[in-house]
Amino acid sequence: MLACLLAFWLGPDLAPAADTPLWRTNQTGLSVDINRWQLPRVLKQIAIQTGWRVFVEQGTTATITAKFQSTNADEAVARLLAHVNYTRMATNGAAQLLVYRTIPTAATQIVTTEPEGKRDYRIPNELIVRLKPNAKESIEALAKELHAEIIGRDDRLKLYRLRFDTEADANAAQILMATDPSVAEVSPNYMVDPPAPVQVSPVVAAGPTGQASLLNPKTPAGGKVIGLIDTAVQMQSQMQPYAVNPLSVVGQPDPGSDQITHGTSMMETMMQGMPDAPSKIQPVDVYPGGESTSTYEVVEGIIAAVNAGDNPINLSLGGTGNSALLQQVIAEGVAKNILFVAASGNDGGTSPTYPASYPGVLAVTASGSDGQLASYANDGPFVQAMEPGTSIVYLNGQAWQVEGTSTATALATADIAQLMNQQHLTVQQAVAQFIQSHPPPKP
Repeated sequence: MLACLLAFWLGPDLAPAADTPLWRTNQTGLSVDINRWQLPRVLKQIAIQTGWRVFVEQGTTATITAKFQSTNADEAVARLLAHVNYTRMATNGAAQLLVYRTIPTAATQIVTTEPEGKRDYRIPNELIVRLKPNAKESIEALAKELHAEIIGRDDRLKLYRLRFDTEADANAAQILMATDPSVAEVSPNYMVDPPAPVQVSPVVAAGPTGQASLLNPKTPAGGKVIGLIDTAVQMQSQMQPYAVNPLSVVGQPDPGSDQITHGTSMMETMMQGMPDAPSKIQPVDVYPGGESTSTYEVVEGIIAAVNAGDNPINLSLGGTGNSALLQQVIAEGVAKNILFVAASGNDGGTSPTYPASYPGVLAVTASGSDGQLASYANDGPFVQAMEPGTSIVYLNGQAWQVEGTSTATALATADIAQLMNQQHLTVQQAVAQFIQSHPPPKP
């Protein structure tokens, strides 16, 4: 059943003088009042509010006028789409709405929920597929049947990355696999950028040694190990007491030594944030070549970290791509009391970013030097805490200033880990205490 929908807001076409909701919840149910909306506009709003993957057959049109009250969202959608063919599906982890003129499988054009001008993080011709443990069909047979190329595989997890010739081919394959008895989940693959720090620049090193002030380290506390899902870490001598064997899901890293990597700066920031009772940190490299990555690698990295016993998990990365598979993997971790701490992003807006917006994830934004929300930092209902967005980190004696919600996230993870070590708190107790002392920006 469709989730209860929130307010829809009119776009520029055919809008009255003032914005009014398409529908809203009230004591009697859902109230709908629209005039001459075109089908794409209605479908986009359905996709935004439900989180469904909505596909439409090219050339399907309708002009929709509706004014009614209904008892639930299912009835509202049925009335809105009364003059077009549609099918709703919720199998194999893929919630979909297919709108078509001829047959359901002809609905291969995805309805994007991205605002105009905003980057679409979806890799249009790729899918991530997880097969069931007892799958009768092999990934090779499935890929051959769908005319896809296998470009990433983890047979132990039965997790695969498929590439298709076109976006339409990928969309059609997703619809077919949604009901395939051998498929556990199928999801689009998305690009995932590290929320690039607003500033990564060399600065004058503080102190005569040119080394970080953390060179008076205490012995790492026992217990929890932080999983750092990020780019490769340039391991230095002062990091060794804190480091657990690095993992990589993208091959042997070679980060160089002239520029500090995102992973290095996050590890050093966390070390600085745990001066009294530090945890050990396990770097997990999910960025091939250190540039950008996709949800396929992030999923593999999270699984590797959780299976290694890491908790909490630091995710100073994200994007606007809402991956059902990534959300499910995180939900499975949350159910096992794994804490995920994620950056809200550096766009300066309020739109959801992922994985920060997923249920159970602690989303962190950044404050500026005045203690208020930094101008670059994302904010919104999903944000639960705020930390300073600036740190000074070191590589081979050179000091670097790093600024962004990535930094705030690393500090939040460090604070929570230190609370757990010092006060022997559970994850839930430490998070509750942390949020109370680091509240999000006031609306």
